[in-house]
Amino acid sequence: MVSSTALSYKAVNGARHRSAAFAVYAVARQVPASGKWSFGVRLRFLSFVLVVTAWAAVLPAASPALGQEIYTVRGVPVDATAETAVAARELAVTEGRRAAFDRLVARLVPSRDTGSLPPRTDAELGDLVLGFEIANERSSTVRYIADMTVAFDPAQVRNLFLRLGIPFAETRSLPVLVVPIVDFGGGPFLWEEPNPFRAAWSRARLPAGLVPLVVPYGDLADIRDLATNQAMTGDPAALSRIAERYGARDSVVVRAIPRFGGAVQIAVQRIGPTGFDSTLIETVEAGEGSDDRTRFEAAAARTVTLVEDAWKRENLIRSGLESRVTVTVPIDSLTRWLEIREALERTVIVPRFDVIQLTNREALLDLWVNGDAEQLRVALEQRDLQLQPGAGDYVLVERGQQPPSVEEPAAEDAPSADPASTDGLDDANVPAETVPTDPAVQPAPGAPAGGAS
Repeated sequence: MVSSTALSYKAVNGARHRSAAFAVYAVARQVPASGKWSFGVRLRFLSFVLVVTAWAAVLPAASPALGQEIYTVRGVPVDATAETAVAARELAVTEGRRAAFDRLVARLVPSRDTGSLPPRTDAELGDLVLGFEIANERSSTVRYIADMTVAFDPAQVRNLFLRLGIPFAETRSLPVLVVPIVDFGGGPFLWEEPNPFRAAWSRARLPAGLVPLVVPYGDLADIRDLATNQAMTGDPAALSRIAERYGARDSVVVRAIPRFGGAVQIAVQRIGPTGFDSTLIETVEAGEGSDDRTRFEAAAARTVTLVEDAWKRENLIRSGLESRVTVTVPIDSLTRWLEIREALERTVIVPRFDVIQLTNREALLDLWVNGDAEQLRVALEQRDLQLQPGAGDYVLVERGQQPPSVEEPAAEDAPSADPASTDGLDDANVPAETVPTDPAVQPAPGAPAGGAS
């Protein structure tokens, strides 16, 4: 018997927020800078209101919960036997839910802290689960076999970790390219043969953690883009070239040196815009008499753990640490503003943000961050957003977008104007009026007015 159970999710009104953002920006574009509402301006404004209303009406009522994929564990095998098929299925679901939670803890919590979490009862685990899905279901009169996908409630899991003082991270890295080098003592091998370390990576079943790892093919394009000596010296240009071809941003250069007794010493360094500078060195014991396949597979598995732990340590969320970061977002089009806003909505480390001011040239935002400004910079980098120092606080731009240049007007050339009259002024040269912010993202009553909370 094969069947499937639907996976349920809680949702948030992200579509409603995007609709309000479109409406506010559209109004900002139509309000005349001079404040004069001619018949033509009124007609144009009413037309925009009608378009916005129609556009909002066809939007779905809700969008998927932010960060839900990080809290969803897929492909958990279950196999249970009981007196009846129904009892076997219930037992399998209970065991699968617990195994999925263990995987989630391993995904979010640094390995040294996973043992600090007390065991959860079945009832407590039930409160943490939003829903589950069953696939490849097979059963007999006493046995039940299937694969489970379990969706956990992000808010409930976060609250559990914070209440127990368990450090965790939930910022997912962009893909990272693995560059596996082996050195038997006669010189390093990367694309050359034999390289049992690269072969071990090609066989590895990489876990779905916070750092997606990509293994190169070792074809002619790879040999052209990255020479062995460039990998050894951490050449940023060559590593960036090959990483971008694989859709990655950073590279992890891993050097494996076989030692006596089946051990392998590994030196791990992540290089790129969001990489860590230090080199992690560790000796992996695979056991006396282990063959090359076994010990290099163990070295690859340990590398994954080291890379994941290093990323988590850089992006930990701790209880009581929430800060406010004020940013200015240059706006040169409605599309740009909506893209940046949607990227912020998907940045898990930013639980909310307030639109303080919105004009047709820029938006002023307060970002409430589960961490500090550096953690925010790293998290935004994963969304192709760049946080740069500005004249006031920070400027937020998309990757490749140039921030606006600030030009100081020459005092001697400034034209004099009668402050009592604005007749004859070009609307394009007058700053746009500030438009009231989106009511859907107004700060909650009692929210701090400034500084870190």
